Amino acid sequence: MQHVHINRLGVNSIEFETDPIEVPLSPGGERSFEMVIINYGSPTHVHLSASESLKDNVTFLENNPYVRHEEYIPVIVRIPAGGRLFTKGEIFITVGYGSKKEGFIIKIGIPDPEEYPLEVDVGEQLSKPSLKSGIKVTSNRDAKFHEVSAHMFKVFYDAMNLKVVFFIVLLSILTILFFLFVKMMTLVSFESLSFYPAIVLSILFTAFIAYLLLKLPIIK
Repeated sequence: MQHVHINRLGVNSIEFETDPIEVPLSPGGERSFEMVIINYGSPTHVHLSASESLKDNVTFLENNPYVRHEEYIPVIVRIPAGGRLFTKGEIFITVGYGSKKEGFIIKIGIPDPEEYPLEVDVGEQLSKPSLKSGIKVTSNRDAKFHEVSAHMFKVFYDAMNLKVVFFIVLLSILTILFFLFVKMMTLVSFESLSFYPAIVLSILFTAFIAYLLLKLPIIK
């Protein structure tokens, strides 16, 4: 069934609810459908016609109805014996005494795949590469891991500047000197000094080293 609205959007306007209409038939077969013409304006004559390609396939039982409000027009569709398996054309509606003409497409029969190839919609997911295709796909987790690793390496590299290296070397030298001093004071204490003066000298030396470390600009 096809619904046709006239004079709804304006004077002599024509609208179709279904376009195209498909009628599956075999040679020698015949079917009919109704066209419902709905008039929203003044009563008027409506002329029905078909394109030249449908002259042997479409017959209107009334091709010039007078439509007051709503009219049902039967349309007979057939494929003659020995005729084409598939036919495509247009059915036209003319109003306003020929001033306005519009048509809708009608397809009759079964299309030949070689003459009318089927259109296949490819899903969006099928267009994406599969993991089995050999294309390496990096997950979000791997990407975040590499990003964090690169950031940690950059921080470590920035920290290892010249001042830090100098501080480590100086601290190592002072540590070696401290142990040498403690060793020397231990040997001296057995020979000429008592135990307590040796402890006092060790504390003074340690305090001196701590003072130097606190005053060095490298640790500020």
